[in-house]
Amino acid sequence: MSGLGPAGVVLTCSVVAVNAAAQNTSGDQPSEFERRSVAVLSAVQSRPLDELSHNIGFGYGLTGAYAFQVDRGGFLLLRAGAAYIEYGRETKHVPLSPSIGGRIQVDVSTTNSIFPATLGAELTWPRGPIRPYVNGSVGGLFFATTSSIDSRSDDDDFSTTNQQDFTWSRVVGGGLYIPVSTDRNGDHLSIDIGFQRFMTGHANYLRPGSIQDLPSGTVITPLESDTHMLLVHVGVRFGR
Repeated sequence: MSGLGPAGVVLTCSVVAVNAAAQNTSGDQPSEFERRSVAVLSAVQSRPLDELSHNIGFGYGLTGAYAFQVDRGGFLLLRAGAAYIEYGRETKHVPLSPSIGGRIQVDVSTTNSIFPATLGAELTWPRGPIRPYVNGSVGGLFFATTSSIDSRSDDDDFSTTNQQDFTWSRVVGGGLYIPVSTDRNGDHLSIDIGFQRFMTGHANYLRPGSIQDLPSGTVITPLESDTHMLLVHVGVRFGR
């Protein structure tokens, strides 16, 4: 998956989970493991809180999750999730090398990203047309800023990580599942609307403008603060 990039990895893993959960919709009876498996794929918006809200704006990306129903009724689930979010991007048209002047110009893009990850439990009311849920997790936020030449972004020789940091998180969340269809095995395709609140420690990170290219060299000015944030998502859920 090295050529997919972080967003492609999250999307691919989530689609594989959905396909695995749905593979028996027209064939043999699903196994007990398959019956208890749930997959979620959503679009997500990050909303920074407290100190972080003074330094960066909203971000957008993808989030995927896999959950396993502990009991047959589907009230208690174990859940693991991950996301890829971009909260800033800037592109500059610059010479490929100072030694050859401006003869060869390239576009260098710098992307500010967050990779949230969680592992925890979820309580769901698995009955009725609207099914509320709450969850609690431990996890973390990984901040990264990378620069790459646009046409060679898949080549490590043309990509640089300018800044990266990690902080642990306590996470609480909730939302609603709204079933819209049911297959022959009793699995539901549902709309998932929800949120997760990340309560985290301090981390270093960059934002657009934190990297300045001066005649004397490149100057990077990291920011440091708490990194509390709210993630709001809308997507689809497949499972019982």
